[in-house]
Amino acid sequence: MKLDEVALIQLVPIINESYHRSGPQLVDLFNKYGNRDVYRRGFPSRKDYTLSKLKEMNDTKQLEKLINELVYSRTYIGSNVHIISAFVEPINKIIKYCGYKLEKNKDDEYIVTGEGLISDETIEIQTTFENIQNDIIEQLNQAKFTIWISVAWFTDKTLFNKLKEKVSQGVNVQLIINNDDINSQTGIDFENHFETYRKSSFGAFQNNIFHEKFCVIDLKTVINGSYNWTNKAMYNQENINIIHSYTTAETYANRFVRNKIL
Repeated sequence: MKLDEVALIQLVPIINESYHRSGPQLVDLFNKYGNRDVYRRGFPSRKDYTLSKLKEMNDTKQLEKLINELVYSRTYIGSNVHIISAFVEPINKIIKYCGYKLEKNKDDEYIVTGEGLISDETIEIQTTFENIQNDIIEQLNQAKFTIWISVAWFTDKTLFNKLKEKVSQGVNVQLIINNDDINSQTGIDFENHFETYRKSSFGAFQNNIFHEKFCVIDLKTVINGSYNWTNKAMYNQENINIIHSYTTAETYANRFVRNKIL
């Protein structure tokens, strides 16, 4: 579902004032849809926060699901809220200019309808054995909001420079790598450009290593496989899968968040 900026701005008060949501309640609401925000001191205003989250969710299945949740009748059982006048009618006035409408389905619930909605689970997989660096760059170029990389080793300055370029475009880049000599001797100052986490060896004998290799883009695309983001990998026999799937991306995003805190 894709809305123009005017529609996104007009949705903000509807979301914020439904149940008079506080800052922490707004964080809880948006965290249902792939965010991992924590409400703390210095948090932006409710208006600014909600608008920023809607912009991140725009042109995704998540935005459609959020609007469907706002008009889900069960949410308001026992309340004095009249769902049609409070939500359905004002939302329809906003989204109609973008080609969408809230209509009742067979279960007598209002849902978003319109052309171009993303199906519940459309999975596309591209497997690559050659020119892997180019395919990674192609996917990075498409990133609008977030790039989360979890790779054991990262020495490829071409990929590093591409990530710096995405940061300059406002994309949130986060990186998890091994805390070892290979990564420390690259001459690349990751921490100066990205939110970076270095993983030390672990286990009873401190000989188990962080060995994962995946990247999550905009919570809708995953790159995974044998390929480390290194110069040497370009000359090895390697592979990656490029998976376009919201469900798969959320699974890997959860893994990424887990890796950050462990």
